[in-house]
Amino acid sequence: MTDISSFTAPRPRSWLDAFPWLKGAADPGADAWWNDAIDSADVSRERLAQISELAMARLPQWTIGQIFPGLAPDFDLYRMQLPARAINALRQRDYSQAGDLAGITLNTMLGWRHIGVGTVDAILQGLADASTSVAAPAVTMSDHTVHPTAQPPDGIPDWVSTLIDDLSQTATWYATIGLPGRSLLGAPLAHGVPEEITKARQRLEALTADDILVDGEADLDVAGLFDEALRALDHRAAQVLSARLFADDAITLDQLGKEYGVTRERVRQIEGKARSAMLGFLRDGGLLELVAETTRTLIGTLRPLDDLLTLTPALGKTVELAGKPAWRVLDRLDDTYEIEDGWCVAPTMTAVRAITQTVLQEKADKYGVVRLDSVDLIETSQPERLPELTASWLTHCGYIIEGDFVFTRTQSVGDYGAAVLSVAASPLSAQEIVDRFIIERSAGSLRNAMSQDDRFERVDRDRWALSEWGMDAYAGVRSLIRERVACGGGHVNLNDLIEYITGKYSVMASSVVAYASSPPFETRDGIVRLAGADRESRKSPERTRRLFRHEDAWAYRVRVTKDHLRGSGSVAPMAIASIVGLQSGQTRQLESPLGPQVISWTSPQPSFGTIRRFLMDSDIAADTDAFLILGDDGSFAFELTRELTGDALADALSLIGAPSTVENAKAREALAKAIGLPSESPLTSIIGGYRERGDSDIADLLTELRDVLEPGHQPERNTPSTDIDEIMDLL
Repeated sequence: MTDISSFTAPRPRSWLDAFPWLKGAADPGADAWWNDAIDSADVSRERLAQISELAMARLPQWTIGQIFPGLAPDFDLYRMQLPARAINALRQRDYSQAGDLAGITLNTMLGWRHIGVGTVDAILQGLADASTSVAAPAVTMSDHTVHPTAQPPDGIPDWVSTLIDDLSQTATWYATIGLPGRSLLGAPLAHGVPEEITKARQRLEALTADDILVDGEADLDVAGLFDEALRALDHRAAQVLSARLFADDAITLDQLGKEYGVTRERVRQIEGKARSAMLGFLRDGGLLELVAETTRTLIGTLRPLDDLLTLTPALGKTVELAGKPAWRVLDRLDDTYEIEDGWCVAPTMTAVRAITQTVLQEKADKYGVVRLDSVDLIETSQPERLPELTASWLTHCGYIIEGDFVFTRTQSVGDYGAAVLSVAASPLSAQEIVDRFIIERSAGSLRNAMSQDDRFERVDRDRWALSEWGMDAYAGVRSLIRERVACGGGHVNLNDLIEYITGKYSVMASSVVAYASSPPFETRDGIVRLAGADRESRKSPERTRRLFRHEDAWAYRVRVTKDHLRGSGSVAPMAIASIVGLQSGQTRQLESPLGPQVISWTSPQPSFGTIRRFLMDSDIAADTDAFLILGDDGSFAFELTRELTGDALADALSLIGAPSTVENAKAREALAKAIGLPSESPLTSIIGGYRERGDSDIADLLTELRDVLEPGHQPERNTPSTDIDEIMDLL
């Protein structure tokens, strides 16, 4: 048995010598530049950039030690020619030697706070440059070789002779009856076909893999192939992989180093080299590569693990040398998808959760309610299970399921109550609504919230309806306006309305004006009437969350994720397709200062192509907010949002991408125009518009600013004479 401490490798002479994973991580059919010698400074700069890009795109879960297996742990990081921001990033985290970084995954590095993707790229290129002069430890390959199938025995097997006889007999029959072009197996047999022809056809259709493969070949499934691949490694290298990569709880490098009598850094290098060797088996054109490609195709974006195993049962069999099922081994080697909690997702769980959120936002009604049968996310070979699987996935994502519906906005009791009423489609008491909550809330707190929320109407002493239903209110200014509009034949003069209501009840004139200018009413030229029914579609840009109108463009606010930094595309709202004139199945390219930006609609949802070059250009870090700007002239631009300061007006303007230095009147106009409202719209209408489209963060800020942006507004005083019906309730 070869001792682990004897693993050595010659000084790298090619890129593949220094980075054994390059061939496995590269795209199929790519030019094999990794076999070139490392001898040209001009070419090296280009290659180092390619190595960094491949690592970020394909190896996010690998550690720095695995990506750069030949880098000495005592290498001084400050010897690298790095920009000041990269040096500062390392100093802030007390990383001075390569060994300090060795256990850090690339995904973790991409998530460092206030560190942009350009900084990470600079560090990776520096590490790659340092690695080209250090040899990677070799992983000794044993005499075992992976053979997908054995060589056929001498002579013709019996099944081949039978197959040829049956094919010849069937073909002769078709030629005899004048159908020489008929498919031998595809077309159904006609009535009256001779019995011997029928039996020949049955034998052909009944032929199985067991009939063809010789002893032992049928047993060599994907689990067996993985076992053979692991046997092709040195025994202890396979043990390191089993203990580190495939295990539920990985054994520490220190523990393995003590067990084998070597340093922890040597164990890390062996793990990286062995992992690269296993990755090579998935890219060598053999059966394991076919299984890997099939698995990626079956997973698509989202598929239950049990359904994947139904389609490919061998993935559920145990790989003996790893002590884990084949799907686990494949998942840990292939970074293009993740398998977690019984779900197969691509590319990451975070990305698929984001896709789910976007799809639900597109399909939700104004109360955040979506029918389960309208959600088409999951790949399954059992369509009858789709409702159950959809509910299970959405529950896994943290959404609340109510019968055949999913609630996407339940952060407040008001949002939750509106969703319950939307599904119930009839008035309910506060207690009846709370009884449907899966979280503990009191009927009193819900009642207080609904009484201050224009989405609700009290239609009895304690029965509540949605305002859009148009039911007569139990009491309140809105009911009085509706009554006067009806009496006036569908319209009433605003001044007359103010005089009537303020003369009869203790209600301020400003309240009458506010209610008369808000749904379900509108005020034009001093006349109050019910708002028209020709409202814009929910999926129009004006009603799409986080999408705002600028002077000559639309700006969509996004949160930069690690998937963006890696170069992945991202899901776009359906309204983006209408803005750029995109039809299903089409792709558009918008011009930008950094080259064409792709927007496509080749899957269920439109999507933005990668924006990584913009992030690299400005060294943007994860969790940064930015605007993707679609110009009316067909251009594309990337713009960072301003940091929130705690100033409600400045923050509201920052969230829509408007200048923060404008006066109050201009700010109010910008806030209205951003969501397609007239510039003179009352503040209550603006707040309602933001809240209805789902931008509650902005609506809450504007509520704080009501006294600032609506001069003359005074809160109504709560006097016993405000509402006659309230007095009657007390009697």
